[in-house]
Amino acid sequence: MERRNLYNAGASPCRPHPAPQAEAVYLPGTGHVAMVRLSGESDAASIHVFREVLAATAEDRLIVDLTGVTFADSSLLHALLDAHRGLILAGPLPRQLHHLLEATGTTTRFTTAPDLDTACETLPRVG
Repeated sequence: MERRNLYNAGASPCRPHPAPQAEAVYLPGTGHVAMVRLSGESDAASIHVFREVLAATAEDRLIVDLTGVTFADSSLLHALLDAHRGLILAGPLPRQLHHLLEATGTTTRFTTAPDLDTACETLPRVG
């Protein structure tokens, strides 16, 4: 697995909650599929972290691991909808994010998997 930590917002005395982190991992044998792992709090002040990682991954299909997200608001939902290019959301999704998708009626806009292994199994294998 090729791993690139594309952005770590780092801690800040002005930002008391956990700094968001995002990284892209390229999965071998999947034909250029990337997994983007997001953790920490994702809100309007920090969504640029996730958007920068998505912009740096040009793959047509992405697995997005959101299990480490501790808070998410509509800015994360908007980023997911904007980036919808064969996204598979790997769970289990944090309860608050699951409720956000249900409340906005966007649950069916994404392919979801109960865990990362299942998300990887849904991809066609190459090579």
